[in-house]
Amino acid sequence: MSESEYIKRCQEGDSEAFGELLTLYENKILNYCYRMLGNRTDAEDATQEVFVKLYRFIGSFTGQSAFSTWLYKIASNVCLDYLRKNKKHTSDTVSLHQQNAEGEEFLMNIEDKGLTPYESAQMSEAQRVLALALEQLSEDQRKVVVLRDVEGLSYEEIGEVMGIAEGTVKSRINRARLALKKLLEKDRELFSLS
Repeated sequence: MSESEYIKRCQEGDSEAFGELLTLYENKILNYCYRMLGNRTDAEDATQEVFVKLYRFIGSFTGQSAFSTWLYKIASNVCLDYLRKNKKHTSDTVSLHQQNAEGEEFLMNIEDKGLTPYESAQMSEAQRVLALALEQLSEDQRKVVVLRDVEGLSYEEIGEVMGIAEGTVKSRINRARLALKKLLEKDRELFSLS
């Protein structure tokens, strides 16, 4: 059955179809929330809230945008609410294994070539430093970087999620990447594993 059929059935009250949508998107939304919030527990709570909202408001999905874009917009709003409520959020240790939008695992885009303990420790530190740097970005900067570089959304999809023009998305991504580069400058040796 296709995603659109699950959506239609879910809009008609089919809880089994909702379960299928949950299965399709749970890991993607959890990963997005984790990247936005920097804390596993908050990310799990936010993900649950996203799917509660999805269940309540699936009837309002009209198909004018991709379902994934609409769902990321819900997730984005939930994460922003969490960030506003919890200005002093703390981050957990970042797991070495992450998932992109297609559910594929990746390791900071660095191939695992049987790392030595030193290299493994250096990679863990790089993950920690990157997570801390992401937390220092503004909410909008963090959102565009995560949506583009982690979730792999197109500029157009990010614009739909954030309600801004594609050109604005590009300029925000550029500014966010420059800010992130500046934040990571003092630790650049962590990101040059050979």
